[in-house]
Amino acid sequence: MRSRSIRLSITILLILGIAIAALGFKDIDIDVPGFPRIERDGTGPFGLKLGLDLRGGGHLVYQADTGTRFDVTFADDVTINDLVTTLQGLRFGDDDSEFEGLQVVPLALNRYQIRTDILEDDDPKRTGLNDALAEAHGDITLFQTSVIPEPTLDQMQGVLENITGRVNRFGTEEPIIQIFGDDRIIVQLPGASGSVTNIGLAEPDPEAPAPEVPVDIFTDLPRVLAEAGYEEFNIEFNDAMNFTVRSNTVNMETQGRAITEIVTQIGQLNRFEVTSGIDDAKALIGQTARLEFKERTCENESCTTFTDADLGLTGDDLSRAEAATNHLGVWVVNVQFNSRGSDIFSDLTRRISTTEAQATKRIAILMDDRVLIAPTSLAWIRDGRTQISGNFNRDRARELAIQIEAGSLDVPLRLIQESDVDALLGSESLKNSLIAGLVGLGLVFVFMIIYYRMAGVVAAFALVFYAIIVLAIFKMIPITLELAHIGGFILSIGMAVDANILIFERMKEEVRIGRTLASSMEVGFSRAWPAIRDSNISTMITCVVLLWFGDRLGGGLVTGVAISLFIGVAVSMFTAVVVSRNLLQLTAWIGLGGRIELFTPEPLNRTSREAIQTPAPRGGR
Repeated sequence: MRSRSIRLSITILLILGIAIAALGFKDIDIDVPGFPRIERDGTGPFGLKLGLDLRGGGHLVYQADTGTRFDVTFADDVTINDLVTTLQGLRFGDDDSEFEGLQVVPLALNRYQIRTDILEDDDPKRTGLNDALAEAHGDITLFQTSVIPEPTLDQMQGVLENITGRVNRFGTEEPIIQIFGDDRIIVQLPGASGSVTNIGLAEPDPEAPAPEVPVDIFTDLPRVLAEAGYEEFNIEFNDAMNFTVRSNTVNMETQGRAITEIVTQIGQLNRFEVTSGIDDAKALIGQTARLEFKERTCENESCTTFTDADLGLTGDDLSRAEAATNHLGVWVVNVQFNSRGSDIFSDLTRRISTTEAQATKRIAILMDDRVLIAPTSLAWIRDGRTQISGNFNRDRARELAIQIEAGSLDVPLRLIQESDVDALLGSESLKNSLIAGLVGLGLVFVFMIIYYRMAGVVAAFALVFYAIIVLAIFKMIPITLELAHIGGFILSIGMAVDANILIFERMKEEVRIGRTLASSMEVGFSRAWPAIRDSNISTMITCVVLLWFGDRLGGGLVTGVAISLFIGVAVSMFTAVVVSRNLLQLTAWIGLGGRIELFTPEPLNRTSREAIQTPAPRGGR
């Protein structure tokens, strides 16, 4: 028996050592040949990954933008206010029904898109709108109708995969992206919060006197921003004159101080733009990014009037897109077509690269029906490689490359909810969570030691072991910790304590009837185990059910509690029946088994005292 306990002790110490090592190194990178590479890093304590509410970030909810669309172009001038007034006053059919979900989007001069809920083919609002608008505002030169139906599950899965690809390229840490209901997608972006400040310095005036103290932009700019009130910021030095600063949310007062201090201490500004950190994510995620290449025929020398011919060449025909700088240092997007796209593009450039064709022919590159660039082709491009330029900066070129490579969204989306959790608020939540966890553990330690004495000390050591193991598991899986996970973890501490209490109470019952401490431990564990097993397994089953439903219903809080509680309960079973048991056996072997008062405050009857002085045979009464 003792040899088995010694082996268990060595195993427990080995597990504890591995867990401490996992938490002791903030970043882990283990690459053993023949085994999967283990790479773990995070922004939280012990290198744990922190979620939205503990780190700060953006929370976005998108919904499929379904409905009926009318593209209308009027021959005469029509203002958007007049058009909206007309549409609100229109009534159709016998029941005088009006438009539901009405929206009017201006597209160009006298051109509008009218959006409504989905209308059936024979709906009078759909069949009679053309005549009603013509009667109210004169001739209509274009009237097109399209319907975006309710998305299927496969379409929503495709959109989910597309957005996941875009977000992963965006660089946020451990995003949470999931379908909610039938037509919504939830996107949580830890770290995508605060403000992004783009700073551009003006070229110094060569005739101006040199400053008395030379400016070192690498040290002076961080100092100036800190003095102005910027917090938790980092600076990306794009080039000698342009910088991107990512920080906590910056109010107008701080922006004003920063502008004044930069102009006073560093130099004149060409640009000082502040946007929300979540704006970058929104611009990247929600855009359809439908890229098209068309053959443009110009009708005059300046190409102000033209016609575009569809080639069937789109972003789906690209195999790669990346942001880079050309030989002039200008940011562009390099694209590589696949085999089909290369053939179409090669045929196009062959036809329009001749001297005669260059006068009238161009390649129109459109993104979401907006012309990015329409260059001429000076040579026959056979390898399917080309560049997209358009006065891009680094961020815009990177964003465009991600959108193009990820492809277009199968279902158009509209943003219906957004929230921005500031990094300072996230750090405060983390601090409070840590305090709550430590206070909870401390109170449990005090109670167990006071009530169960030496057994309580054993329970305290077991709980410390439990906490280290659980946190190590969180890091190694890895799990992105949110407040829900912390709540589940603290709840599982109570489950771990319950297991120890059941064991100790069964031990006390055995001691009362005259067993030795060692014998009481064995019998107490045997009697307590069924109750521990049944209660913990029932809890784990509940966690599995919560995890299953929460994952399908988009309940992030539910899944967070379920995951952390499941792991905590599983580890608590191990610590109760292995760690606590082994530690108690060690206390009995080192000579404390005869001092029963160290393990219980209850007075012992005479029979119990005699039994302690004359130990019964092992396992006997």
